[in-house]
Amino acid sequence: MQNMDYYYDFSGQKFGYPLSLSINSFERVVFSRIQSLEICYVLKGKYEVITEHFSELLREHELALIAPDEIHKICCHGEDENVVLTIHIDFSKLPSSMAGHKNSFLSMICTEKRHKDMLDAFKRCMGQLIGLLQKKDYNLFELNKLMMELMAIASDSRKYSIEQLPLSSQHNENYMKAIRYIDHHYQEDLHLKDLAKTLNFSTSYTSKLFKKYNQIPFVKYLSYVRLRASLEALLEGKHTIEEIARDCGMPNAKAYTMAFKEMYGILPSSYRKQFVRNRKYDEEHRDQEMALDKKQLSLLAHLIQKDTYLYEDERIVLMKQAEGYTMMMKKQADRFVVEKDRICLAFEE
Repeated sequence: MQNMDYYYDFSGQKFGYPLSLSINSFERVVFSRIQSLEICYVLKGKYEVITEHFSELLREHELALIAPDEIHKICCHGEDENVVLTIHIDFSKLPSSMAGHKNSFLSMICTEKRHKDMLDAFKRCMGQLIGLLQKKDYNLFELNKLMMELMAIASDSRKYSIEQLPLSSQHNENYMKAIRYIDHHYQEDLHLKDLAKTLNFSTSYTSKLFKKYNQIPFVKYLSYVRLRASLEALLEGKHTIEEIARDCGMPNAKAYTMAFKEMYGILPSSYRKQFVRNRKYDEEHRDQEMALDKKQLSLLAHLIQKDTYLYEDERIVLMKQAEGYTMMMKKQADRFVVEKDRICLAFEE
């Protein structure tokens, strides 16, 4: 379920544009596969990233690059507040002459110790992109340039070897076969017994497989796949909920609405009203134009204010302002004392 406190969304897909950028605090616990190049950058907390080839814990200001069509799972780690910036570049909306081949990309992790050059390049480009989106009237060609630069940076991953962490097993390979089958047949009247028969598994084995890797049963996983597949149609706002439910394989609008509310914490009709027009609700529950607020900007400061970004550790961030300085505390201090020209902080070890 999404925590809407940090939500920001630039959904290029609503306009047929390949680039989308969002800021979320979410709990996603199922595997997915998309046609887009995905860049996930942790703004706060920790996220676990699992693909067919590696499993890794992403910490603050670390980045995961997910290649198109890679089956993966990204989920919060721990009970602290978690916020992630996600960029998607949808190859289906790019002409083949511009997109090249999807095999030009590798899924990988970028940190200060591993592939730091790529991490720095991504951070610089993401900062420019966020700065551009803050403008009311930005240049579309500049947006195109930044999108292509992100793709160019991501394609550099081919010169690195991918880390093969222990995730492979016969059970996992069988699970991935099941995931791929669902990806191709989710719009049909699909049941657990159909999947088991196609893959030559017993029904009980297939059921155990889903509970082992997803912690949810097959029926719920299938609903989540259908919901994710329906989001673009929902955002476009051209079809009724009944039509969207039918097209994605859900039995009816009621079942679709119940599953959507469970997964996203909001009714699909409210989701469409809120995000198709690129709007969100303010504290008085009135519509207002989607824009980065103070909470989001504080998390993005190290990307878009390089010249004023003075110091950061796991506890505080210090930035230079036009007049004076600003300090943001990332961890609650046990003691906070202001003495003339000094600020004294004490943290529990």
